[in-house]
Amino acid sequence: MADHDFAETRLIGFWSVLVLLLMGPIIAPVYAFYAFGYWLSDTKLGFLVYPYSIAFAVVNALHNWTVCTVLFREFPREFFTTTRLKRHKTSPDPWRREQADMLGGFLNSQDGGHY
Repeated sequence: MADHDFAETRLIGFWSVLVLLLMGPIIAPVYAFYAFGYWLSDTKLGFLVYPYSIAFAVVNALHNWTVCTVLFREFPREFFTTTRLKRHKTSPDPWRREQADMLGGFLNSQDGGHY
């Protein structure tokens, strides 16, 4: 494993990147849903966070069980996407590790230290 903290996307490979790009229209709304919830928690509308979190939990689980199953080519061991990404963060497979870094990087940009 490299001694730096940035993703080496060249390790992911063409087909994995292509699948990631093709799934972009599904991935983007899930990440937007997350970002909006994070923003909502910092507003005066914070009381809406709990019902919103329940809805997001369902969307996140569906994302993990479908999109991440295809991206990582394995059935889920975890319920949520972030838990899977954290497991792959230290994966011995470089392409899984780097793909997790790409997906987890957005989470950290919205909520530092989330991934």
